[in-house]
Amino acid sequence: MTEVLRRRIMHQAAFEATLKEAFLAQQVQLGEPLAKASSETIVYGGKYHGDDVAVKIFVPAVDDIGDALAAFGAFKVECEKTMILSRRSKSILQVSEYGDAELPVGLASELHEFFPVKLLPFMITERARFGSLDMVMKHRRRLPGFDRISVLECLVTATDGIKEAHEHHVAHRDIKPQNILIFAPGLGKIADFGIAKWRSRRLIKETVMLTPKYSSPEQAFFALTGERETLVDMRGDIYSWAIMVYEVVTGHHPFNWAIKGMRDPAISQRSLLKAIAANDRRGFQTTGDITFDSLIYNCTCDLKHRVADIALANRVLKQFVQRLRLAGQDSDSLPTVR
Repeated sequence: MTEVLRRRIMHQAAFEATLKEAFLAQQVQLGEPLAKASSETIVYGGKYHGDDVAVKIFVPAVDDIGDALAAFGAFKVECEKTMILSRRSKSILQVSEYGDAELPVGLASELHEFFPVKLLPFMITERARFGSLDMVMKHRRRLPGFDRISVLECLVTATDGIKEAHEHHVAHRDIKPQNILIFAPGLGKIADFGIAKWRSRRLIKETVMLTPKYSSPEQAFFALTGERETLVDMRGDIYSWAIMVYEVVTGHHPFNWAIKGMRDPAISQRSLLKAIAANDRRGFQTTGDITFDSLIYNCTCDLKHRVADIALANRVLKQFVQRLRLAGQDSDSLPTVR
């Protein structure tokens, strides 16, 4: 956590009051935060022209102005490209508007450090009724219509959005349950292209950004060594996608063994990255379903032999889900690891 973020937390009430005042001028009524704030952005629920929306706001809590400016440029690219992609596929979180809100006049001097670019860049999107995939998986037994098969169907629809991005040469690079938003049983969408690798993207200062648990071996190797970033491409998205699918079907993450019993976050993260970079497969247990096991293997094997088309992988997943539906299997009779 940066020093700026620590101080911002101390002044949280005044910080949030400033945001709400600024966005009233944009005809946006901010509500409660929808996600934990990162060092660059925060997401609020809200109302916009009477509709429930999510508002992603760029408020970098960094100690270096150079980092803030580099992140500012990346956020603007994210907004523009995400809007373009969302117009091409309903399986991508739909963007209503993006722009810059101005800070309120007469802002208290002690709050200025929390707004280093002197603007509040934002992106307004539709709001997912059920939140993200990880939340649904955690609470699905209390949610009507959500068995594990319907959750897999959410992944199928969200994957159509990933396919659209890939067709436009965009690697998402952060495929994980928190970035699959659930709108209804069987309806998911891909969100958060914040660290996507755009063909035209140029940053002043590159930073290794990833979610270790869902990173590909190429991402993990780059995070550990700073080498071979050119290998991080759309095939990494397919690897991360397969980890999610495996976790939904089996109820187990294949790399939990690498951090079991560890208490120090820094050590556990490095241990996890090492196991993934080596593609240590001891956690990938077979389920007995040949189609499913082959799908997971072909999407998580070495880079040279890995499936390179997510549309092909999704087609196999869709057939697998349809077979489960036709067999009348419920959430408790899916294949289990052996």
